[in-house]
Amino acid sequence: MNDLPGGTLKTRPLHFIWICDCSASMSLDGKMQSLNAAIRESLPHMVGVAEQNPNASVRVQTLRFSSGARWMQDEPVNLEQFRWTDLVPDDLPRTAAFAAEFRSRLAREGAQTGDVQISLIWNNFNDLDLHVVCPSNERISFSNKRSSCAGELDVDMNVLPTSQEPVENVYWPRGSAPRGHYKVFVNHYRNHGLLGCSDPTSFRVAVNVGGFVEEFTGRISFGSEPILVHQFDVDDQVIPLTGGGNTDMGEALRMLSEALRMPPMASRGLPPVLVLISDGQPTDDFAAGLQSLMQERWAQKAVRLAIAIGQDADESVLQQFIGHTELRPLHASNPDALVRYIKWASTAVLQSVSAPAGSGPAGAGLQGLKVPIPTLPPELGPDDNSNVIW
Repeated sequence: MNDLPGGTLKTRPLHFIWICDCSASMSLDGKMQSLNAAIRESLPHMVGVAEQNPNASVRVQTLRFSSGARWMQDEPVNLEQFRWTDLVPDDLPRTAAFAAEFRSRLAREGAQTGDVQISLIWNNFNDLDLHVVCPSNERISFSNKRSSCAGELDVDMNVLPTSQEPVENVYWPRGSAPRGHYKVFVNHYRNHGLLGCSDPTSFRVAVNVGGFVEEFTGRISFGSEPILVHQFDVDDQVIPLTGGGNTDMGEALRMLSEALRMPPMASRGLPPVLVLISDGQPTDDFAAGLQSLMQERWAQKAVRLAIAIGQDADESVLQQFIGHTELRPLHASNPDALVRYIKWASTAVLQSVSAPAGSGPAGAGLQGLKVPIPTLPPELGPDDNSNVIW
């Protein structure tokens, strides 16, 4: 017995909806460019799948969300006529984020962050040192890792030549950075004389003051004086980091619930495919939006998938959207992984949902779902064939 709304029909509509995070953080490290390219490249493959399943009439829409949410098309578009319109993220507000290479190395070493954070990276075995002079004129360095004003050098590398991708980090915990003037220096303490250690050594310094990140570059040789890289002031106008703009995911789900009502949805059709993609966490009432969505019968019958982009994505929220213990959010830590997951969602899943009953891949279904879901694609790790890590 078919328990889908309206029963069977020779040609039934299948709604495929992309729900895409366009908050300002998606502008960092090429995430939005990669998402646009991945979906655009998947469309011919979707058309090929649809041609093999003439019993389904695939209709596509895109719902973007950031500060609010809006549909990119006025109504669902037949797949054959659908053309992808590149999504544009919100402009970065005063708050920003470290570049991917800094984030990757800092995460690897378990570095801490706070209202003030200064980080140094370079690319050989030499021992460069990060020095920060506090407003009290106390100097934080390898010989004085904790200052009396709560600053700390919590990552200090290459005293011995251990890494060709080192990082050093000084931070003040949230709420503890003293007001006043700071100076940031880089010192070349030792050339270890190994392959690739020829001077001058190039370096990058990132400075985060209340969520406003600036990056500086330079070159230094062993025996030269420490280089003053940057100086800045902290005062009562410094605002703590609040994230990369608004992420109104709850509002997007509320708008999605309106689109899945009957009407405008037909009473007959195949289960919709809903793909939620985000690199952050909701800044509005996600729970209310999800509750509104799940009151609609077509949302309950839908195949709900989620792709988490980068290390800051809230996978627990995405798991709530999926609502199934055997399906997990797919974690895209680089562009190659994102392309693979977009292609899987737009082809393998579409194939299973649109195929006639009983024709799906044997043994590929997940318990409790009315639609056989193909085997989840293997997760690509952060080091798999990519120079970018999110």
